[in-house]
Amino acid sequence: MPLRRHVLFPALLTLPLVTHAWGPDGHQTVATIAARLIQGTPTEARVTELLGDISLPLASLWADCAKGVSPAQQYRYPSPGKYPECAPLETPARMAEMADYVRRNDRQCQIGPDEDSCHRQAHYTDVAVQRSRYALGFIGTRTDDVAGALRTAVRVLQGKPAAGPPQFKSKREALLVLVHLVGDIHQPLHVGALYLDAQGQRVDPDKAGLDPASFTVGGNSLWVVAAPQATRAARSPSAPVTTGAAPLKLHTLWDSVPDALRPQRVDAAWLAEARQLPTDADDPADWAERWATQSLEQARLAFDGLVISPRQGAHWNVVLPPGYSARADAIKREQLTRAGAGLAQLLKAILN
Repeated sequence: MPLRRHVLFPALLTLPLVTHAWGPDGHQTVATIAARLIQGTPTEARVTELLGDISLPLASLWADCAKGVSPAQQYRYPSPGKYPECAPLETPARMAEMADYVRRNDRQCQIGPDEDSCHRQAHYTDVAVQRSRYALGFIGTRTDDVAGALRTAVRVLQGKPAAGPPQFKSKREALLVLVHLVGDIHQPLHVGALYLDAQGQRVDPDKAGLDPASFTVGGNSLWVVAAPQATRAARSPSAPVTTGAAPLKLHTLWDSVPDALRPQRVDAAWLAEARQLPTDADDPADWAERWATQSLEQARLAFDGLVISPRQGAHWNVVLPPGYSARADAIKREQLTRAGAGLAQLLKAILN
């Protein structure tokens, strides 16, 4: 049972949350697996009926591309071309569709004045890795987090009452968001979170109470430093690895997928692996919590073995242990496979 009821932690609402699970390649890998698994079925026909000429892989990017809508600029989409993967969605009609969704899901939830839009915080939850499962009521969960938003989208597609948030005006809109959120909920750092004290030691916010300064923002406040050869150096993390002018954040590392996991690499063997995964048999609206619990288990592995410095201003430096890259890639493959199979199963369950 949850140790305390907690809808939202207000002191954290002013922190900008950068969340793009998997990046475009990973999301399209999930959708490509699902599209192949439903190929030739009535479910594929129903998806096409709802999405029209937007393919399932392109639909998987819609909810992230909608972040290009600017509430400060009268909900316009001011910078077409900024993200190449969004180009196919940047027609006047499609940009207007994204703007309409953002307008209805901008400030219609419990949110702080400096937070991003409500629709952005539907992409993640932040359950402390000390928990054994996802459950609404733990610190970091919300009724409109990734599990709650996914449940709402499912219920809309089932034709059942769904209060939201998010607010979906149609089954088409719910499907566009659902395809993306299934990918998000399988990204470990979009579910499990580290909470750290000033010395870089783990704290349990559900037992000790939440200190806003302990929140690592989905791994965005964990800056990866060059892994040194000597143990002595490993105990004293120094300069962060940089990607251009920005440090490499642990969240960014987990968003990226290697070439072997890109959508073009989805082959018969990978599809066969996805088909072997068990099918859930209960109400599809309940699957999100189970998926979040499984991702929480993977998040514990993602954070295992990190050498973490004392807090450096608003971030902590981390050194990755030997073999971390191979471990991460194995987890990514498993999660992408689970997400693709789960998306196909979900679509079959709610659209047939």
